[in-house]
Amino acid sequence: MSRQSFKAPDKGSFPLDHFHECDEFAKAYNSCVLKHQLMPKRCRQHQIDYLGCRMKAGLMEKEEFEKLGFTEESSWENEEAEQRYLFNKIQKIKEKAQQNVNQRMKEKQQMGDQKVDYSKPEGLN
Repeated sequence: MSRQSFKAPDKGSFPLDHFHECDEFAKAYNSCVLKHQLMPKRCRQHQIDYLGCRMKAGLMEKEEFEKLGFTEESSWENEEAEQRYLFNKIQKIKEKAQQNVNQRMKEKQQMGDQKVDYSKPEGLN
């Protein structure tokens, strides 16, 4: 059965796909989300494909994907890169802290029983 062209529904409504025109896209997206342990950002292209199908079928108003939140800044790849950056930064801080501890212990050994102030770590900015 061929679908006639109608006016797209109002913004905010999400009519059912009675003719199952976008089922394959919905199934691909759901499979992807399950595969990636319910992390939808990893299935971004499937989201775009599904919404594109809905727009094409007149089940939603045509809209730029950027306006729907699909920007480079919100992509999984950028989020993953930011996580790697932060992890590396934390690792460097931990290494610097360990170096400070080792240095302080060395100083303490060299000074014998003289008092050393450990309350102010150096180099952790």
